[in-house]
Amino acid sequence: MNKQKIKIDIVSDINCPWCYVGEQRLNKAIAAAGDNYEFVIHFKPFELNPTIPQEGMDRIAYFRNNYGPQILTQLDTMNQRLKEAGAADGIEFNFDKLTTVNNTFNGHRLLWLAGECGVQEQVANALFHSYFTEGRNMNDPALLTEIGVENGIPAERLEGFFSGEEGKKEVREMEQWAQSAGIKGVPAFIINDKYLVSGAQPTETFHQVFSQVAPALEEIVVEGGSCDINGNC
Repeated sequence: MNKQKIKIDIVSDINCPWCYVGEQRLNKAIAAAGDNYEFVIHFKPFELNPTIPQEGMDRIAYFRNNYGPQILTQLDTMNQRLKEAGAADGIEFNFDKLTTVNNTFNGHRLLWLAGECGVQEQVANALFHSYFTEGRNMNDPALLTEIGVENGIPAERLEGFFSGEEGKKEVREMEQWAQSAGIKGVPAFIINDKYLVSGAQPTETFHQVFSQVAPALEEIVVEGGSCDINGNC
């Protein structure tokens, strides 16, 4: 019997730590359920703050300006909770290295191009790791080019890519699609173009969702005439 297909659109932002956690938890669920289903995965862009300047913004100033000064007293607790959640899923969060919040539009353009080249998941994981573990600048064209080439995008496809227009229209259209779908926070997982799962859910939750959206077919054995594909009737 052919495997049932499950399509998953992962709506996320490179700056979002829970997007990294959610994607890793989904990967675990897929690995465990891979014998039962055929998964088709796409990453869709969502900028939590598209007004961040191209040179980035100081991380403390970003939180203070967007969430109020009271958020600063909560950062250490938030970071510790994320470090613990990440460690359980094989992620090393190094928030001490994150001094800047980057504009992620070019990163989403790279992910779009990675999708065109069939290496989107590899590039997404490399971007998350580069930012949250290594603390690198996710709007540096040289770094983005390096990540793309190292993860399967042909070097010639990236020549002049970030100085050109390619991918801009596509990313903006996908962002508008997410907004029109009512998505206001990430990660969000749209399954089979119909079901929305919000937040970095536990792996077990994804297993439950898979069984609900693509239940296994069980044969009821009864006698009756039939014909097979070989012409036997």
